[in-house]
Amino acid sequence: MTSRIGLLGGTFDPIHNGHLEIIKTAITQLKLDKLLIIPAGDPWQKKAVTSSDKRLEMVLLAVEQFKNVEVLDLEVKREGPSYMYETLEYLKQNNPKSELILLLGSDAVAGLDSWKNPNTVKSLARIYVVQRVGDFSQDWHFDHLQMPQVDISSTEIREKVKQGQSLSGLVPVKVAEYISTKSLYKE
Repeated sequence: MTSRIGLLGGTFDPIHNGHLEIIKTAITQLKLDKLLIIPAGDPWQKKAVTSSDKRLEMVLLAVEQFKNVEVLDLEVKREGPSYMYETLEYLKQNNPKSELILLLGSDAVAGLDSWKNPNTVKSLARIYVVQRVGDFSQDWHFDHLQMPQVDISSTEIREKVKQGQSLSGLVPVKVAEYISTKSLYKE
């Protein structure tokens, strides 16, 4: 029997409630057997503010409430830049009978052709687009996750921390506590 494995990769700097809404929606709407959260170790197209180990810890704290969600530290442990095609090759090799479903924000899909080996990504996983706030319209030939847009961004959260503002409603309580305890995003 083929299992359906969802994949949500990202920098997660920090993970926020918008990500959690994507997780909940994807699990039920796409009837996923499990969902893997994959924090990028060394994101090659953007600069992470926080070290990969701290971002991984925040993801672990945020998703501990979910039964069929696992955090995959493969990219965090990998040397050098994190490329999704390598992660997909690894997952396909280790789950040959599973359907891999990659969840991507519309902003990421808009830049998909600039990724390393984008055709490999497209051939190894079925892609579902999550609409981000903003205009990322183009002629996509991908499926869409049907959910309301969540107007939360990691950039906004980092800015709120810098300004000493509350993160209530933006991140899980344990993630807010972690950010405070570790004095993240103050600079």
